[in-house]
Amino acid sequence: MTIAVRILASVQVLIAFFGALVGSFADGGEWWERLVLVGVQPWAALLLLILVLNKRPGRLLTAIVTALLALNIVADLLLALAIGTGATRGDWWLPLIFSVIPMTALPYCVLQLRRHDV
Repeated sequence: MTIAVRILASVQVLIAFFGALVGSFADGGEWWERLVLVGVQPWAALLLLILVLNKRPGRLLTAIVTALLALNIVADLLLALAIGTGATRGDWWLPLIFSVIPMTALPYCVLQLRRHDV
């Protein structure tokens, strides 16, 4: 399972940083959309990669990554909802693509948190 999560985390870093790069130069969009695209997603992806590359990650890092992944997922779902309802412009399905790997990695992080509690 660890190898799969490492591969997914590496892919997420590429996706998140490419999205942040494109989002930084794109016209339009609200400040909260850019905050998700340029702030939350890259940090969640980078810290997830650091977490899965550590042989014994600490509880604090694991908790931070778990919280950031959850925030990333919720923000992407809300953004997709805002686009779908017409509150903002864009393709409603695009934010959902950014949340696929975090949704997959979240159970891994929760499992790691439980291991710290044992």
